[in-house]
Amino acid sequence: MKKPLFTVLVLTCFVPMSFSAAADEKLSPAHEKAGALKQSADTMKDSDGSPLPNEPVSEEPGHDLGGVTGTNIDMKVYDHAVAGAINGGVAWGFFDEAAGAARLTMRKYGQVISAEFKKQADGSLGGVISSADGDAQRTTSIFLGKVDGANKKFTMKLNGEEITVAITAEGMNGGHFVNPTYSTVIAGKPVSYRIEVEGCFGYSINMAMIMIGAYAH
Repeated sequence: MKKPLFTVLVLTCFVPMSFSAAADEKLSPAHEKAGALKQSADTMKDSDGSPLPNEPVSEEPGHDLGGVTGTNIDMKVYDHAVAGAINGGVAWGFFDEAAGAARLTMRKYGQVISAEFKKQADGSLGGVISSADGDAQRTTSIFLGKVDGANKKFTMKLNGEEITVAITAEGMNGGHFVNPTYSTVIAGKPVSYRIEVEGCFGYSINMAMIMIGAYAH
């Protein structure tokens, strides 16, 4: 599994700010609690290899209650949690910034299915959903690929195949997408969902692991 270019997103969100000496200063207590390592400007790369015009900050504030609607999706989002119906099942997911992990629990195929998406030992960011399928196992793997901040999109490896997630927002507010719609293609079919929220790239990627993972499994 290739190491993703932007694994720091699992722990932080970003605000528009040019990199300066502050990028090498000691991280906040919230980051230390999360086990985040100090990042230099050289490690923060966009898909073209150039530094992203952002700087990590501490934990993002929670979000108000909002709707999540899309392709076979009818859910609610609150704080960093999402819950509701998705593609024939019921799911609950939560992005825990302090732990540096996104967690998913589903009820589907007559089973309770749990998964966790986080930084792995090889440096990759993601995880695997697994459930029983008769005498076999049904597995869905999802890992972050590349982030293209300039074009508001990122790639993920879904069961080893690269998919692109494009973000279309109603506007921007302090480096956050306002009511963003996320669009991709899964198994040859277009899938999209809109979240009533103001969220950054880190929020978008962790929620995508929950949403796309639950949808595809």
